[in-house]
Amino acid sequence: MGRPVGVTILAILDFLGAVFTVLAGLGFILGGGMMAAILAHNSQLSSQLPAAVAGIIGGLGVGVGVLMFIFAAIYALVGWGMWGLKNWARIITIAFVGLWGILCALNVLLSLMHFNIFAIIWAGFWLAIYGGILWYLFQPNVVAAFAGRRTMAATA
Repeated sequence: MGRPVGVTILAILDFLGAVFTVLAGLGFILGGGMMAAILAHNSQLSSQLPAAVAGIIGGLGVGVGVLMFIFAAIYALVGWGMWGLKNWARIITIAFVGLWGILCALNVLLSLMHFNIFAIIWAGFWLAIYGGILWYLFQPNVVAAFAGRRTMAATA
């Protein structure tokens, strides 16, 4: 049984997510360093801002950047698992998409409290996307594609 097209698309999206997360991590590291340098330079000129704050901001940039690299590795690992029809990757994808769906539903509720129509529509759009992905990953042919790979390997 071949890989379903939707699984291929999800794997490619995971790989793209890994690339963009690495770029975001680099942005945090470089941006934090740049902000720290600017703050350190300004604190030397005016002495209103201690240089320690600049160090803290630089350290936060590095910390968030490293965290982004860890998320990028998770994205890449799950993408590799989806590409190879590993059932653990399908389960992790279901868990992550479910988590993002819950957060998106909370965003819809918060947007309703403030009645921001654009935010309601945007969160509703993403909630529908996440619901569609969950629905797709539970389809019998998709479940069979992930299970079929495991049973074929066990019989070989």
